[in-house]
Amino acid sequence: MINHHRRRTTLRKILQRYGKSMSTADIHSELCRWFDDSSLHIKTTLRDLQALTAAEFVAKGDAGSDKKSKYWKSGRGSFDLTLSPTEAMTLAAIFDHAERFGFKAHTEQLVDLREYATTEMTKRSTRTHVWTKRITTGTRFTLLRPGKYDPAHLTRIQQAILDDASLEVTYLPRDASGVECIYLLKPLALSYQDSNVYLSAYVLEEQWPEGHTPSPNTRRGKYSSNGPKTMCALMLHRMVEVKASWLKIADPENYDVNSLEAQKHLMTIHGDDPVQLKLRLGPNLQNRLTENPLAEDQVVVQYADDKWDLSCTLHDTQGLRLFLLSNAGDIEVLEPPLIRAHVLDTLRRAASVYAGD
Repeated sequence: MINHHRRRTTLRKILQRYGKSMSTADIHSELCRWFDDSSLHIKTTLRDLQALTAAEFVAKGDAGSDKKSKYWKSGRGSFDLTLSPTEAMTLAAIFDHAERFGFKAHTEQLVDLREYATTEMTKRSTRTHVWTKRITTGTRFTLLRPGKYDPAHLTRIQQAILDDASLEVTYLPRDASGVECIYLLKPLALSYQDSNVYLSAYVLEEQWPEGHTPSPNTRRGKYSSNGPKTMCALMLHRMVEVKASWLKIADPENYDVNSLEAQKHLMTIHGDDPVQLKLRLGPNLQNRLTENPLAEDQVVVQYADDKWDLSCTLHDTQGLRLFLLSNAGDIEVLEPPLIRAHVLDTLRRAASVYAGD
């Protein structure tokens, strides 16, 4: 029995090979010859062609000499992927990196593509390799395990973004003592960071259980709603239920997930403007940051025999502060005073904890 995946892949190849409109009967004849199987029914071929047309892999072709027949041609979404061995190695690294950083459910959806890349590397390699032992990705930092979420929720969100549709999301906000609320929202973009998946969204309305509506002075946001008619970022693993909504909610004007406004909800950014950062580096960090700059405009000049001054412009983010603290033994923050004070205060509190005070 030839499964529908093989049949439809072959139908696409037949149309690509001929490069012109073909009747259902002619396509069916070619399909039978391809598989050397005359038992295939033309109605099955017709259903496959209709399914491929719905997916835009096949399009209805110009009418031919037989006015009673339907004609078909390759659609704009139809192409054959061909990878060189080196391209396959790059793709394998991308898959490894994605899976390591919380994309396991995503890579499982693309198992055929991953297996194809492995096959291309294996059959064109002089030696036989177990490629999982030859390609890897990683980070020097401890990687947290991703939060567990329902893959069906992600699929509904992705489809809603494609369809310009709204959603009704039952959610577990942080610091709400386990109380669930319902957000009527417009999904705007997905962000994959720190092993988790985040949804950038515009919340139109909220529905809270009686007696649990947050008071106006309650701190909101940071992975829960900022209140009705505001943008926010939500964690996929805190979503209890995701349903389609009949509401038509418009995007915020000129929305861009890379904008400062959107990024402020996805990660902590202190202030609206970049800061002028000045650091004094020891030899270890001078070497590292010379090879891997903090910013495009970075400048490093020698201050003393074993000290260097680094200056650059960038936003004051949670990520920057964590980097400075994790390398505190090799970095002194000279400017701006706000970041210097933050690092000093955090180190003092850490010293107090370790001293048992």
